[in-house]
Amino acid sequence: MDKVYIDNSKKTEVVELPKFGEVKLIVKDGKVVKYDTITSHVLPKN
Repeated sequence: MDKVYIDNSKKTEVVELPKFGEVKLIVKDGKVVKYDTITSHVLPKN
């Protein structure tokens, strides 16, 4: 699984990317202050 690394002055945050879904980064003054991960599920084709 791929990952995104977010560096800040205190520590490095690791965000694992979902197989299907989205990652939303909330930025304030050029710095990430919050992130949301939404995992989606793809229905199989019949």
